Amino acid sequence: MNGNRLMFAAMCLIWGTTWIAIKVGVEAVPPLFFAGSRFVAAGLLMLAWHRLRGGSIALPGRDWPRQVRLAVLMIVATYGFLFWGMQHVASGLSAVVNLALIPIALLAIGLAYGAERYSPRRAASVALGVLGLAVLFEPAGASRSDPLEPWGMAAIVAGTLAYCWGSVLGRPLVRAHGPLLVGGLSTLIGGPMLIALALVIEPVDRELLAAFARPEVLAAWLFLVLFGSLVAFTIYLRLLRDWGPLSAGMYAFVSPVIAVALGALVFAESFGPAEALGSLLMLGAARLALARSASPGAEAAPSPRSGCAGARRRGCR
Repeated sequence: MNGNRLMFAAMCLIWGTTWIAIKVGVEAVPPLFFAGSRFVAAGLLMLAWHRLRGGSIALPGRDWPRQVRLAVLMIVATYGFLFWGMQHVASGLSAVVNLALIPIALLAIGLAYGAERYSPRRAASVALGVLGLAVLFEPAGASRSDPLEPWGMAAIVAGTLAYCWGSVLGRPLVRAHGPLLVGGLSTLIGGPMLIALALVIEPVDRELLAAFARPEVLAAWLFLVLFGSLVAFTIYLRLLRDWGPLSAGMYAFVSPVIAVALGALVFAESFGPAEALGSLLMLGAARLALARSASPGAEAAPSPRSGCAGARRRGCR
């Protein structure tokens, strides 16, 4: 197993476990403020790590518009839309829409920008993974119990597309400046924007600060900063650079399997034939997609929770 495959496995494992930390955090702290503060801290650490390794934290002026656009898409729009949408859509259905759309959108947008090449293998892997997600989560249809549910669904789709669009647009930046610098700037720019949004629409008061100081909330926040962002997001950007958008995004078919397995082991959640079949289909989809792209020299073409508030079984970031 080469280095990139090991990192892909680590990323999937981390993002398959972050849902536990996110669940602990957002039950005590409003989700946008929790996410924004996490990204600010992660951005500072990424840039410090990059500087300690001898890298410059200066970005050429011509690249700043792309960097800001990347931060707005992958951090602000992604989490703003997803967190709002998931308040009005059942978590299982939210998970399927979000995770199934990631590989589809990465392939489609990557093709549009010349960052991916179409092949029957890639199309088959996406279709197989989407089928596996549908089996794994068995989402119910729209309940119509919430009048804002259609708008919530639209917000989840918008947030997912923003994330995928940012991933494709960000690949040239990562190739030019490396994952640590681009990731650090993205989270450090996007984090304060999320906090500003939280100050407008979320209850930020003394009670929030007191809740943040609880040991379990701080532990969850630190796990997300150090592992969910500093480690896993940096890995995602590196794989985005080396493998291309679709292959890097195949975590969407692996992390949920890890999340479901942990739910069964830690919280005694159900894991029956449907979960087993869905997991096998999704792992098979990832294996099919990565069979060539993870090989040395095989790139897509020359040229990266999701919102997890209330989600029970999913791979989150």
